[in-house]
Amino acid sequence: MPPMFLDQLQTAKEVQFTFGRKALDQKAKNYVIYCRESDERNDRNTSIPDQIDQCRELATRLDLNVIGEVREKISARKYGRPKFTNLLNAIKGIEPLVCLERGVRRKVYPDGIIAWHPDRLSRNWHDSGEIIERLDDGMIADMKFVMYQFHNDSSGKEHLAMEFARAKGYSDHLQDNVMRGLISQEIKGKGVKPLPPAYDVIRRENENDTEHLKIVATDLHEHWRSAYRWRIEGKTFEEIAFLLVRAGYEDTRREKKKSGGYKTYDVCIDKDYVRRHIKNPIHCGLLVTGLKGKEPRMVDLTEVYPTEYGHEFAVVITIDEFKQVNPELFSDTAQSARKTRKRSQYPLAGKVLCEERYKAKEQAGMTANTPKSGSGKDSPRFTCQRCKPQHSICFDDLFAEIEKTLNGISITEMEHKMLVVTEWERYQHEREEIESSKRQILALKSKNGHDTQEAEETLNTMQYSSQKASQKEIEVQKRKVTRLHEEAKSLNKREEAHTDDGIVEFYNLDAFLELARNASNWWNKANHEQKRKMADILVSNVYIEGNIVASVSLNEPFDTWSTRGKDDDGRGDWTRTSDPLLPKQVL
Repeated sequence: MPPMFLDQLQTAKEVQFTFGRKALDQKAKNYVIYCRESDERNDRNTSIPDQIDQCRELATRLDLNVIGEVREKISARKYGRPKFTNLLNAIKGIEPLVCLERGVRRKVYPDGIIAWHPDRLSRNWHDSGEIIERLDDGMIADMKFVMYQFHNDSSGKEHLAMEFARAKGYSDHLQDNVMRGLISQEIKGKGVKPLPPAYDVIRRENENDTEHLKIVATDLHEHWRSAYRWRIEGKTFEEIAFLLVRAGYEDTRREKKKSGGYKTYDVCIDKDYVRRHIKNPIHCGLLVTGLKGKEPRMVDLTEVYPTEYGHEFAVVITIDEFKQVNPELFSDTAQSARKTRKRSQYPLAGKVLCEERYKAKEQAGMTANTPKSGSGKDSPRFTCQRCKPQHSICFDDLFAEIEKTLNGISITEMEHKMLVVTEWERYQHEREEIESSKRQILALKSKNGHDTQEAEETLNTMQYSSQKASQKEIEVQKRKVTRLHEEAKSLNKREEAHTDDGIVEFYNLDAFLELARNASNWWNKANHEQKRKMADILVSNVYIEGNIVASVSLNEPFDTWSTRGKDDDGRGDWTRTSDPLLPKQVL
């Protein structure tokens, strides 16, 4: 620690004035320009070329050292953007930045970000929390925005978090508006997505026309009546495809060219084509949308069309016939899942091999089973079902041979210390990442709880106040409450998974280090159940010849330790070991 001189120390008033606040002119060493636009956006003010130009101008004006530019065309509503994730990992020093400019060493990591506006960086809580977390721990020293002023202090991070929240709120509000329009069209029985070949949609220039996006039957409608009839008769998809082609069935598609205009191509009519379209419930009048989203919806077009258009919807088959072809899509006709007997988990499954079958280049795996011994107790064994007469070997004989192999393991004290250091440091690094992720989850849970409470209060006001809201507005608010509850469940599952992963990782690490120190002594002290659990960790494969164990191979690094040379007294390079460095929490 360098010497401190009293005349160089800050006074208490100076510390009080700057407490919680960093220098406003602080700069990072290495900045990265990040520019993003969503797939559906074409606004010139936020397009990538304009963002790049304005960010470069800002960097030049402030004399910032830019080492790379990241351009990404993807929505920020969900986390997991590849290039943005690479940027965060580079800031944390986990991996090199992909977009480094020429002449910049790969080991140079960024500590500053330049963007057009905070909403270019994130519109979701996960990425927002990650950015704030990196500002807190100092990995991000500074951030510069063209359309936003940021200072890296407590007040600046609070306002940045509010800006991220505003960006997410705008995105969610926009999604609700789009969803409301989609649902309104679906309720009127209009098709807004690609339909199966049996149907098409009428498109009008005037979107207020009642016929705009109306679903109508095509010339292929009758062919699909035949396809369903053939399927009910028991024909395969391949046979149906052949019969359709022979009946003159043809399907063409139009695809927009990059250079402008459209190109038309013929679709291959095969079993996959039939299988894909024959499961579409619109053939029986059920328009199902949102299957890939969080809120799947269904509209019965046989009820909508008589009231909306004054005539029946042109179904291909009845709903009863559709159930016969696709019984798995309905709760009352779905086949119950086969109740298979859960087999107990045997150690060494797939590793115990019959040497005779192996030499003959045949399937050599032996089957694990639990027959009864003469006393009526379970006797776990591995049996070769292909040998005549069948031969088998019990677990106790396997464990005895594993013990003999473990007696030959020789590891020096220095090797063990190096092993402890390397494995423990790796574990500590993974543990820190888990703890960081858990803190982010807790922040998201807190925000989710606050949002859920507000949404439920709003819903109660809309339902029971003196001025009740419309039914459509109430339904939209109900969906929002449901979405927040689902998000809470997802966060709870993620939190539990992190906890379980951490515990399993610790036990596996501790057991590995204990085995590396003194495998044979530990094996002798272990009970039968512990041996069963640890057999897979130690053993690579076992060859059985007749009813005896021919050879045992261990997994690395145990195999190397067991095959090295021994001293004249039959022991390894060491004669005794000190107490374990970690608590004995082996399995």
